[in-house]
Amino acid sequence: MAKRLRRMPARATDVMWRRARTGNGIWLAAAIMASGLRLLVRWSKREREVVYRGELAPGDHLMIRHVPRDDDDGSSAAEEA
Repeated sequence: MAKRLRRMPARATDVMWRRARTGNGIWLAAAIMASGLRLLVRWSKREREVVYRGELAPGDHLMIRHVPRDDDDGSSAAEEA
């Protein structure tokens, strides 16, 4: 069900482009706007960064730490506390 809901904007955009090809200017404008929105959503997704990748052998341990991000002025939240 969730996969179907994720595909709805793509299907709707495809339908808009099909109707726009008949010469209807309103459908053309709607298809252009929908395609632009889909591109903006795709480009605005934050990509996850892989910092370290390795294989763990039996008995190895893994510790995950969170380091606060720096603010715009160059200071981190940990320095203010």
